[in-house]
Amino acid sequence: MLVRKPINVGLIGFGTVGSGVHHLIARNGAVLGQRTDLDIRIKTVCDLDTARVKERAPGVDPVRDWKRVVADPEIDTVVELIGGMDPAESIIVESLSAGKNVVTANKKLLAEKGERIFALANGGSASLGFEAAVGGGIPCIAALKSGLVGNRIRSVMGILNGTTNYILSRMQEESLSFEDALADAQAKGFAEADPTFDIEGYDAGHKIAILSMIAFNKRIDYSSISIEGITKIGAFDIEYAREMGYRIKLLGIGKRDGERVDIRVHPTMLPLRHPLASVENEFNAVMITGDMTGPVTLTGKGAGSHPTASAVVSDIVRIALRPASPEGAIRFDGDASYIRPGERVSRYYMRVHTEDSPGILANIAGVLADHRISIASVIQKESELPHVPLVIMTHEAHEEGLFAAVERINAFDFVEGDATVLRVEDYQSDGADDE
Repeated sequence: MLVRKPINVGLIGFGTVGSGVHHLIARNGAVLGQRTDLDIRIKTVCDLDTARVKERAPGVDPVRDWKRVVADPEIDTVVELIGGMDPAESIIVESLSAGKNVVTANKKLLAEKGERIFALANGGSASLGFEAAVGGGIPCIAALKSGLVGNRIRSVMGILNGTTNYILSRMQEESLSFEDALADAQAKGFAEADPTFDIEGYDAGHKIAILSMIAFNKRIDYSSISIEGITKIGAFDIEYAREMGYRIKLLGIGKRDGERVDIRVHPTMLPLRHPLASVENEFNAVMITGDMTGPVTLTGKGAGSHPTASAVVSDIVRIALRPASPEGAIRFDGDASYIRPGERVSRYYMRVHTEDSPGILANIAGVLADHRISIASVIQKESELPHVPLVIMTHEAHEEGLFAAVERINAFDFVEGDATVLRVEDYQSDGADDE
């Protein structure tokens, strides 16, 4: 009779994801055993609400002090799922220092203060797994570390936040305002009561920082990432994008440009042929472009109890089967050197609300010409409002010139409010080298 290798897990945090991990192991433990010859057991759960743990996880030993989990000699892997900075950092550092493997979903901690943690995982006897930190059930980190390991990664970009994608999808499909789409997302549980972390782009910023670290093997300073959320996107923008054959998505983007990198989060106009344009509702997607493979796109549920639990358990299994694997953490070959925001080159969508008077378009076009910005197309519709939306699509231009022009345009007396500017991300289907 085959004796399966026991793997004792100490689970710290029994919220949405933690309870999902327990449910997955309880439900699919036999399948895991058949596929891996491992007997994965949750020995201890640490949570302040021990009564809730006892109710939902009978037979599991609940504790309130995380140090008891780290000190338990029988626990092989510590799973940190409380999030935030403290005491999560202490839990991970002390666990790795004690020789215990660690699995975490803590994107904020890894993106902002991950260097010490990665160094411990690289230099010690214990392994680190963080597949669940990005993309929920999408194995995008495994793809970068293992599946595409033979590639020099040119770019990684994705729809990395389900809340914002759901909001933009509802605005697109039901012609809702941003405020109404946000309220709908909150009512259906896709947005928090305070959605700031999602709608302002910070969540996507943490995720693209981690993906870029892996893709480019560089230390990334999170504060150097340009981050813009979706709060300025209006129904006008959604409708005009539709008319021009585009969809608006909040993207996290990391690109290699020679020895420098360009990392940013912002709403983006995508042509309908782009692989990410059709990803709707709460789904996430990551598109990785390697020099050998060209674009590879992974799509799935980017959050939630069971998808994220799936990623957590995949790390528990990987570490148990391949202890001290070099794919466990991130190996840096230096600090990233960044493209300055003004150096970026893109096409742009610009919406300006102006008086409906002769000569206005000529004035705006003149400002753009002064900054060497060429207009590709213009849309202006009649309106009964005192100010009408004027939409301009540009050819490629440097960002520095574009925003200098926008500053001048906003100052015109005939312009109401500030212009809305969106970058356009075009799609090249063949990104692989032929050699």
